[in-house]
Amino acid sequence: MAKLTLEHIKGNTYYIPSPTNVGVYLENENAILIDSGNDKEAGRQILRLLEERGLRLKLIINTHSNADHIGGNAYLQERTNCQIAATRLEAAFINDPILEPSLLYGGFPNISINNKFLMAKPSKVTSTIFSSGEILSTGLQAISLPGHFYEMIGIKTPDNIFFIADSLFPENIIYKYHLFFLLDIKSHLETLDMLKAIDADWYIPSHGVKQQQIESLIEINKAKIQEILTNILEICKKPVTSDELLQQICNKYAIQLNPTQYVLVSSTIRSFLSYLHDLGSLEWLSVEGKMFWKQS
Repeated sequence: MAKLTLEHIKGNTYYIPSPTNVGVYLENENAILIDSGNDKEAGRQILRLLEERGLRLKLIINTHSNADHIGGNAYLQERTNCQIAATRLEAAFINDPILEPSLLYGGFPNISINNKFLMAKPSKVTSTIFSSGEILSTGLQAISLPGHFYEMIGIKTPDNIFFIADSLFPENIIYKYHLFFLLDIKSHLETLDMLKAIDADWYIPSHGVKQQQIESLIEINKAKIQEILTNILEICKKPVTSDELLQQICNKYAIQLNPTQYVLVSSTIRSFLSYLHDLGSLEWLSVEGKMFWKQS
């Protein structure tokens, strides 16, 4: 892992650029983290950065519970006894991380997906917070951003810096991978529209570089989702099983699957299918022990 650095944005707001960006807000000599990186090594480097500046880690606020956002929690909490705050549903996954690979797989996860990419070490959420409003008298504001995961939040600092979690993915990731993990397509589309109305000096996505304008990136994200919906409907002109649909989508986008990618992509495809089914665009049919999807 490359050496991490602490970069100033504005006022008391900083961030640590990394595979999963980490926000830092300072209260005098106390530091509040927004997420904790993707693993123990990230946690170790984050703590070193804080200690070098004489800062004490007071609190981690997790935007959501995916392993790459809570991977440093356990190490940091063990070393500093810091508090951890998260929304109610996300707290369940942070306390018991086996829930994430179980959800994605749709059953008890086998050892090939019990890895740090899908299952962080457990840590203890000390404060359950609401998905909107001030967080624990810190001046930081939670903003509800559901869609990517159950109760994901963004966090806006008093310096008008908005950490937007996984609500937006950068253009290079979209065009390279096409399918990025989504749990609830309807909520995600509503979140993308809502983001347009939130003013900030800087927007910090969890993946990618900080942005001062996000309107065009919102449209790129929406366009890719619409493209995938259109492709699924086209494939479903004839009845197909979920696995057959997954195969055709992967072939179309030249996606090569390992076990981790399989559960992420297949789970996302099922979320797209649920969305189209609930719109009335697809039917779900049982024929001789097989479940087929077809256009309504």
